[in-house]
Amino acid sequence: MITFTSSKSRFSLYYLEESEKYLQDLSAKVRQINMLKGEERLERGKVHICSRTLIFEPEKQELPIQKLFYRMVTTPIKQTNFISFRIKRIIEIFTQGPPSPYIYQDDVDFEIQIEPLFDNVKVVHDLIEKIQQINQQKNDVESEVEKLDSEKLQKARFNMSFVESVSEKPLIQKEMLVRRIMPLIQTKGIMYITNKIIYFQPFFKITLKPCKKIVIEQIKVMYKRRFELLDIGLEIILKSGKTIYYAFENQERMEEVYKMLIGKVTIEAETSLEKIQYLWQSGQISNFEYLMRLNQAGNRSSSDLTQYPVFPLIIVDYESSELNLNDAATFRDLKKPIGALNEKRLQEFKKRYEEMPPPKFLYGTHYSTPGYVIGYLVRQKPQYMLKLQSGKFDKPDRLFKSIKGDFKNVMNNTTSLKELIPEFFIEDDSFLVNKLNLDLGVRQNQKKVGDVKLPKWAKSAKDYLRLNRLALESDYVSNELHHWIDLIFGYKQKGPHSVEANNVFHYLTYEGTVQLSQMQDPIERQASICQINEFGQCPKQLFKIQHPPKCALRAGQIMYKFVEQIPKQKQEEVPINVDGLMWENLDKKNQFRQKMIQKVHKTNITDLIVLEKKNLLVTIGQDGFLKVIDLKELIVLKSFKVDEFCLSCIVTLKQDEIFAIGSWGSQIHVFNINYGSKVQMVQRFNNSVSSLVYLMKKKILITGSWDCSLKRFECSENQIKQDSEEMIDDWEAQITHIAATEDESMIAVGDIDGRVITINTNNWTQQQHYEINGEKIVKSLFFRSSLLVVGDAQIKMFSNGSQLLDFKIDKNNGLITDIIIDHDKYLIACTKKGYVAVFSMVLESKLGYLFTDFSGQADLIGNQDQQFTKMILRNKTLILTSQNGKRKRRILIEIRKTKDQISSLKIKDISEFTKSQNLIVPTLIQQYCKQNWQIKQRRRNLKIILLVQQIMYVIGSKIELLEKAMKELMESNPQSYFFVLMGFKPLVNLKIFLQKMGESVEKQIHMSEFRLDHQMH
Repeated sequence: MITFTSSKSRFSLYYLEESEKYLQDLSAKVRQINMLKGEERLERGKVHICSRTLIFEPEKQELPIQKLFYRMVTTPIKQTNFISFRIKRIIEIFTQGPPSPYIYQDDVDFEIQIEPLFDNVKVVHDLIEKIQQINQQKNDVESEVEKLDSEKLQKARFNMSFVESVSEKPLIQKEMLVRRIMPLIQTKGIMYITNKIIYFQPFFKITLKPCKKIVIEQIKVMYKRRFELLDIGLEIILKSGKTIYYAFENQERMEEVYKMLIGKVTIEAETSLEKIQYLWQSGQISNFEYLMRLNQAGNRSSSDLTQYPVFPLIIVDYESSELNLNDAATFRDLKKPIGALNEKRLQEFKKRYEEMPPPKFLYGTHYSTPGYVIGYLVRQKPQYMLKLQSGKFDKPDRLFKSIKGDFKNVMNNTTSLKELIPEFFIEDDSFLVNKLNLDLGVRQNQKKVGDVKLPKWAKSAKDYLRLNRLALESDYVSNELHHWIDLIFGYKQKGPHSVEANNVFHYLTYEGTVQLSQMQDPIERQASICQINEFGQCPKQLFKIQHPPKCALRAGQIMYKFVEQIPKQKQEEVPINVDGLMWENLDKKNQFRQKMIQKVHKTNITDLIVLEKKNLLVTIGQDGFLKVIDLKELIVLKSFKVDEFCLSCIVTLKQDEIFAIGSWGSQIHVFNINYGSKVQMVQRFNNSVSSLVYLMKKKILITGSWDCSLKRFECSENQIKQDSEEMIDDWEAQITHIAATEDESMIAVGDIDGRVITINTNNWTQQQHYEINGEKIVKSLFFRSSLLVVGDAQIKMFSNGSQLLDFKIDKNNGLITDIIIDHDKYLIACTKKGYVAVFSMVLESKLGYLFTDFSGQADLIGNQDQQFTKMILRNKTLILTSQNGKRKRRILIEIRKTKDQISSLKIKDISEFTKSQNLIVPTLIQQYCKQNWQIKQRRRNLKIILLVQQIMYVIGSKIELLEKAMKELMESNPQSYFFVLMGFKPLVNLKIFLQKMGESVEKQIHMSEFRLDHQMH
């Protein structure tokens, strides 16, 4: 009877070659005959069958482990009572003492005889022979060998005896094939999940533990991971700090496990990064912890050397005897990538870049590769380098041996652009000190490589790490770190901004450039994986806009007020103060308080402006009034009638005193609120004035109108010089909004067809064209170097012609009416149905909402008092204005009352009427109006055509068609509907005409009864 000791196995998967597959093991007696010397040796142990090698692990601990390559076999593999073959190379791995380079025995002639102790000799022989043939004939060895093992793996089942308690219930009935991922190695096995424990049963008993167990209660956090360019990874971090990383067969299985565990463990969602960012900005977490969280969110893991956590190189002073952390010269310029720190070297990179065909890159090597990580950790994890270097340490002169020398190499060498790893900022100095007494060789200067040589200012390895950490947490780095984040995790990582920042790497390093799932050729697939391992990978891009700097944020007292047309109600007088409350706390809606202001306007509030010095709010509305509201007392202080028509937009000409106000009556009113009087009235338009922008420095007022004109006027002494009118452009569609940059160098003009064009205000030439198909432009907003464009249901951000962000509002939540930006990173959008959404521009994700979410409630009708039109943020207060929906029904009633009186009118009377009013109505246009209700008003004279069209249907006694027409016009073109009801002078003429026809109208049709929201549905 043969027995084996229970000593710990010496075998490790690190002994396998790169990408090599482990198949199975067997207990055996192995006889080795040295054919040249006539010596032989018989040992018992384990034979590990792998895809490229046979690895023999002798029972005796003092004997080396031996690697036998199939391609070194010189004779056919024979079978008798044992399996025999001859080989010309044997590699020996000594496991007694510190890890050391493998011993290569070349040009030998050994006969190897393997006698399985418990396995069938023929079965083992056939397997080894088949693998040996694949190694001799095939290039893609791993894929071919995996086919041999696939049937066996599919039949594998989880051993239910490993389940700890009968009370455990399976959360997923089907067993799952997974791989446990560790640096440079993978272990295949079966995952079985109960309501208490996650079990992992490896296919092969490589260690003494046949089953790994993770208690679900001990899980601290989980992350989805991208492994080998596929979204199949799941990383589990335990409360003890230990990390376990699994790769699933496909994304669907990973998502199934991820969703199943939601609620049972903390899921690190993207939105939580907002909270972490806030904690960092407010100084509640360190720079180190924030960078670790960014790495975790950016798909970086210490279990995957191709995506190892990356940290910035901070210190550049390695000459001084003392380190001065108060001197800016001590620190690296964090605005630049490593490759741009040396200007001379950068110019060499740029020259090559210009001569290179697409896809171009500045740097052929990356700042984070497995080779860099292994080089840094050679003293702490020598098995990494031995595996990657085929059992050898790198040449002594190329090893990581000096902090100063490594820095000089990084600053000057075109093939070394490495950043640092987290180990440079923690207390464990084992990667700097040769505690394992490794034989790392002798350099050309005859000096033996041992501990890493430290800078003069460091007394010891631990002191160096302490000072490095202090530098990372210093004021200088805290103030500049956001620039480095922009390069590695942010908007300068790729795209036009990366080119401007000299931060362009090989295209294979960026997420999404290679789709392994679409590769059919296994050789091409494996080659791509090898390229990734060679080049390294960029982190997942976390931020699409500039990262905010670190600063002390004010306490987040946020309260909500909205100006509405409802009576005063008794409310709580003071909102609750919550320290640190930010937009990411939207799930705690009970912490937000709201107050109502008394009824301000009879109808919709169309625009508002805050008086900076007086804490007053100025609003204009469709009732033609301008109101001044005290934001502290929440009362209306002043009320002025400006126009009989709707007021559409307002801009400041003189701070807190004089304003230019656009009107649907084709006019601009210059109004002084101190005196409550009109200073001037400008009539230079053929249709409603829809948008105004005042360039204060240039003294130029820019106007947009529904008559498709874009004009500019010079201003002097707070008045508009009418004779200075100049047409900037004759637009193709009705202009809906104009925005300007803070420096007044650029404006953006949006129209009803969803186009936005930027114009240079120095030469008035068009620059960039953007579009939101099928939606009118509600608003555009310049933000830093980017442009936000808002449509009916989506918000996009563009920069230099490229799209950065794209947020969408569910159609059931209504049309967007306004947006604002808070703290340079939060985007708040309100809709006409009463929905307020909050997005993170930094993370390109939705944080939550306020009031009601109608996305799953299509038939639910919102509160009329929360149908928001405009909003503004002032002193931690969000002010929203709304419309009064009752006005719509009153107009329809008035028209119905005139039905009987006007039913006798004839079409010929309309012809006479149009002639008397000098109105030209072509027959073809009339026919088109009758047959097609989807009318687009593009030119000035269409307002008259639409008016006549409505008269025709009213006179024809087709009130039901009139109602249908009104509804369809509202849906297709709200502006047209406005002109139908209101018009300009023709409306007055219509009333006179009806009276002349002898009609007795029950109630005089006042102009105010025909005012209607031009965006009404």
